[in-house]
Amino acid sequence: MMGWNAVLVWFSANILSQAAFIGMHGIPYDGTLFISALGPWSWVLVVAEIGIWVTLASLLGKKFFGFRKSHPSHI
Repeated sequence: MMGWNAVLVWFSANILSQAAFIGMHGIPYDGTLFISALGPWSWVLVVAEIGIWVTLASLLGKKFFGFRKSHPSHI
């Protein structure tokens, strides 16, 4: 369950931060400008983001293949 919670927190934080920025500045923030402003710390962010995407893909794969195992095709 920890995996789904991490994905939900990550997704919600992205949506809320973008909404807050749009509310204050009227335009969405530029991702490349944001990453370049972090400097060398941007790699930490990139690695964390990749980790979340891998976790999401893994969870969806487990859910899909678990469903396929319990409901075999009758074709």
